Amino acid sequence: MKNTDETFKKGMTRRTFLTVSGAAGALNALSPIGMLTDYNDEKNPFLALRQTLRKHLVKSFEKSKVLFDNKLWLHSPCISETYRGIWPDDFLYPLLVQPDLYEREKLTQIAGLLTNSMVDLECFPDRIEADGMPVMQPGSLLSPHARHMPLHLPAAWVRLVDNLEKLGATIPGKADWARLFQRSINIVPFSCGLAYVDPQNPGVGFGFHDPEAITGFELMSSLVLHFGLKRAALFFKDYIEESEIIRWNRLSEGISNNLYRLFDKEQGAFFAGSKDCRQINVWANGLAYWLVKPDVQKTIVEYYQRNRKAIFLKGFTRQITEPEGWQRHFFPSKTGSYTNGGFWSVGTGWVLPAIADQNPGFALEIAEELADNLVKLEFREYISADGTGGGAVGFLAAIAVPMMGLTAIVENRPFSDFF
Repeated sequence: MKNTDETFKKGMTRRTFLTVSGAAGALNALSPIGMLTDYNDEKNPFLALRQTLRKHLVKSFEKSKVLFDNKLWLHSPCISETYRGIWPDDFLYPLLVQPDLYEREKLTQIAGLLTNSMVDLECFPDRIEADGMPVMQPGSLLSPHARHMPLHLPAAWVRLVDNLEKLGATIPGKADWARLFQRSINIVPFSCGLAYVDPQNPGVGFGFHDPEAITGFELMSSLVLHFGLKRAALFFKDYIEESEIIRWNRLSEGISNNLYRLFDKEQGAFFAGSKDCRQINVWANGLAYWLVKPDVQKTIVEYYQRNRKAIFLKGFTRQITEPEGWQRHFFPSKTGSYTNGGFWSVGTGWVLPAIADQNPGFALEIAEELADNLVKLEFREYISADGTGGGAVGFLAAIAVPMMGLTAIVENRPFSDFF
């Protein structure tokens, strides 16, 4: 296999739905409502699993609500008090799979809260607390995980705001949002077309990897930024100079053209980072899958199959295969727990559509096992290597992201449509 950018540009696949995007992996800014048309095929087991999870999501959503800005009852990432605030991905996931959770007026109020909190900042924050105060870095207030803006945040926040508008919200100050995105993306280092983390001065790339110091060319942030830059170019096209739109599209294209730099031919999958944590990123390969040619798609799923016992436990999915965990951290992390060798249902949502595209039976086994154990484990944030639940209870993303994966399967869409 040649190590060139042409190897990794997506060609036609055996699934005709990919042709709708023109260039593979290109973001079409599809409405989440359009992605959720129910198909009345009672024999479709993936559809049945999605419907089961939907009932649990709605119940957990209501139980997670807290008062924001002294006037808005909004959902938090979980039922337990582990997390309270608005993280862009965690807030959006339930809305992508259940778009009627809020009335249009409430969505506009949410957009107003976010606008007041953020648009005058230098860059996007990690999260917004219940009183509207932004917190710039992941981690606790007294012990942040990093010193720089996590690289994925421009893509995460524009995805949330864009989807709020698609769901009916009025977004105030879109020109101010455009400038905030511009300032934030200008902070993201790019090298050889990919998001870059300096090994001598590492920072967080992707939020769900925030304890890990993944350095060099960084896969997960590059992938989400590829889609986020395309989204921003469409969302802000009437609110910022054309030269910026051209640059954002160029950066997005550069990412897809340079993914080959992180591909390991021997393992048939992509590394998390080119320097530190040069390990196969299990979750990210589920998204990269939709940007590559069929021969590479095949090797990615073969990697999942070959390493099934190391990757999956009770339907939950590790970030990496190595039981000893990631190779470099920002702070000491217990092996076999949390991101350092723990198993997440969020990760299952990321990889399930890719597996189903090649081996539906394998995907169904994982999905059924996950659905059964999610209930037993009270929708925990993750499970440790010994199979016990850890982290937040009633973690909404633990339900919503597998639903995203099931939706992609049921409706014959690439998982990348959600990005």
